[in-house]
Parts: sequence; C-alpha cells; structure tokens
Amino acid sequence: MTVNFMNRKKARAAATATLLLGLCLGSVPVLAQDCEVKLGTVGPMTGGGASWGLSEKAGVEFEAAWVNANGGVQVGNRKCKVKVVAVDGLSTVAGGAAASNYFASEKVFAINGPVLSTEITGFKPVSKRNNQVNFATGFAKDVIGPDFPLAFHKIQSPPAWGPLVVKTAKDRFKLKSAVVLGPNDQGGTDAGSQLAKIYNDTGVKTGTEWYQRGTTNFGPIATRIMSMNVDAVDVTTMPPGEAGILIKQLLEAGFPGVFARLGAGGDVVIKNSGGIEKVKNFYWFDHVPTEDPAIKKLTADYERLMKGPVPDNALVFNAQMAAETMLKAISLAGTDQDGEKIAAELRKMTPESRYLGKAGWRGKAQYGINQEFSFPVGFNYIQDGKVGHQVKLDVSAE
Repeated sequence: MTVNFMNRKKARAAATATLLLGLCLGSVPVLAQDCEVKLGTVGPMTGGGASWGLSEKAGVEFEAAWVNANGGVQVGNRKCKVKVVAVDGLSTVAGGAAASNYFASEKVFAINGPVLSTEITGFKPVSKRNNQVNFATGFAKDVIGPDFPLAFHKIQSPPAWGPLVVKTAKDRFKLKSAVVLGPNDQGGTDAGSQLAKIYNDTGVKTGTEWYQRGTTNFGPIATRIMSMNVDAVDVTTMPPGEAGILIKQLLEAGFPGVFARLGAGGDVVIKNSGGIEKVKNFYWFDHVPTEDPAIKKLTADYERLMKGPVPDNALVFNAQMAAETMLKAISLAGTDQDGEKIAAELRKMTPESRYLGKAGWRGKAQYGINQEFSFPVGFNYIQDGKVGHQVKLDVSAE
C-alpha cells in the first residue's frame, strides 16, 4: 500500500517533498510482527526523472518483501517486519533536505538514496544532523567523503569505470567527436564535466551543452547539435523523459550518429525514443551486468514475489543490493534507530549480494573514503539496429 501526502502551503512548496509512504509487500510471518524495522528511500518519483526514483523504490520494496516473506530481519532476539517509507525528492536541493527531515519525523535512520546530485546536496547536511546513514546514487563529485561519514555510495561514478567504457565505445563505433548534454545544475554539470574529460582523455574530442531542467522542447539545442557534426550525443545526466524528447527531435532532424547513456536508464531512454527500430545506434551502461544469470535470478524472484514486471530502469537492482546490505548492518547493530552504529557495521563487513556474490569497498582515491560498492557493471550497445551481447566489466575494490 502506498499513501500520498499532499504538498504543504504554496509559500513553502519549494522546500517540501511529495511524500509517499510505502508499506512493503509480500506475506509477513507471525514471527516478524512483534517489532518493526524502517527503511527509507528517496529520489525523483515525479517529473522527467521519475523512472530513477521509482525503480529505486521498487528495489527497496522488493528486498523488504523478500525479508518479510522469509521471517523478517533478526534484531537482537526478535524477528522484525521491514517497513519502507518512500519520499519524492523532487530532483531539487530543497526536496532532498525536506526528505531527511521527514524521515527524522518518522524515526527513519537508514535510507536508500537520494538519487540526483541536487537532492544529495540538500540531503547531506540535514541527514548528518539527523544521524541518518544512507546509500546515495548520484554522480556528484562530493557524493561521499570524510566530512560525511554516514554517507555511502551504491554505484560508482564515471572516473571508476568511464575510461574502460568510453574506450570500448570508441573502438566499436569509431568515435572521433561527441557532445555531452545535461541540466545546468549540479545534477548535470558534475557528472557531465567528468564524462567530457574522460571522452577527451580517451581521444574523443568532446564538448558540453547545458540546458534548464524541465525543458520540453529541445529544438534549438537539436539545431546546434546538428551543426556540430559530432559522432555521438551523450545524454547520461539527462532525466530519462527529457533524454527521450531530445533524441526524438534529433532523429526527426536527421542526426546520423550514435546516442549514448553512460548511466542508469538506457533501456528507458530507448523505449521513450521510439525503440530499437528508431534508435539504431546506441550504447549504454548499467550499474550491474543485467544479462548475468545472477541478475536474471533476481528478476525472476522480483516478478514472482511482487507479482509484476521488474522496472525498466536497472537502478532497481542496485537499490535491492543496498537495501540487503543495510538490513544486514541493522541486524548486526541491533537497531535501526542509530545511524552511527549502522554505519560502523557497514564498514566492518565485506559487501555481499545473495545474487552477485562478494564485492568490496572503494572510493578512497576519488573521495577520500572507502564507502562505495565495487560490484561489476555492464556495457550494452545497439549497432545498425541489432542488439549486441552485453560486456561485463569488473570494478576493483581499494
């Protein structure tokens, strides 16, 4: 069951998140009914980036349902039911800050997300005051760091995998030039600038193009891109809905090159753009190897337990792994009400997914702290209208 909370007064609308309270699905054995463990999840659940937040919400709800169906999570001498509290971060700084405060009011101290860099910027300082531990998703250059010891990262940012992925794309599509597009806020410029540098360092001459988040007509930008004569258009940091609009307009204008998305949501963007029959050359990156038998098993478990298809956006899998890890840490800490204790247990453990197996921690070189998962990733491509075999890429721990 999901409950929608109404926005507050218009005078405070910019600082208010649309709040969704999700009670986890699945059967709940009697043993798991004498106590309750809360997991939060926050990300954009409306607007052009909704597929990001909703897929993450689905991943956390699946893990809660799986745990509940198997007797609950052990906390001390009790088995506890897992409850999911979901908040729409609205893709904004204010939305991220409001989400942390709402979680605090609901006594939620273990959180999946935020997703976007803008949401993370608002969330981090407030969650630090609220003693909340979280697994963020975005590509912000400071998504984790020593100043925020309760912040963890469930995916890797472009510097971790970018050089290998871009070289793979360059060799396959014979790329010489590209342009990276994104919103003109931290959610776009942080990762977009990182990606442009990686392209350039790999020998692909690349520029950037920024636009106002929420744009629905990309005609002027499409015209500029057509005049650039680039081989590839990278829409990694664009919300999937907006990326689909841009690609449609570029295809209508006759763009002959390749499209790219080096981040979650490639499948969604292709679908929004008209499908494989329209988008004939496209390469994208997933934060897990989605064709791996282990992820196929996760998908089957999801569809069996949740009685519906797994979301198109592959972040659902990363959210599940983060929720699984967080619940293990809560069990070891003996509480879901103390972010510091939960974080301490996370640091002690070796990350391990019941699907993908063991990984490790990384992040020291990039962020100054080893609190980022090192699970493998996947490179996907469509070439001349044909879907190629996914390439699994390992990410090293530190």
